[in-house]
Amino acid sequence: MDIRILSKTETELELRIAGETHILMNLLKVELLSDGQIDVATYDIKHTTIGDPVLFVRTVSDHDPIDAVIEASQRIDTLCQDFKEAFEREPGQ
Repeated sequence: MDIRILSKTETELELRIAGETHILMNLLKVELLSDGQIDVATYDIKHTTIGDPVLFVRTVSDHDPIDAVIEASQRIDTLCQDFKEAFEREPGQ
């Protein structure tokens, strides 16, 4: 996965995430928006078959947007691990 910072300020971040699709981008957007320190989280894919998605994040106050993306990614990882463990415990396999 190739991630490039296109622009960054104290409260705004724009990332290009090469090779990803709506699946990851929507999950990341929704998780970011669940954080009370996020003002805006959205993404755009200019061309759905060949374009790379661009994620835009704006935080409130002085919360670093890079930290916000890292924290959201960690929450997604924890959610996936919890799901995997619950699925593995499911009787009847």
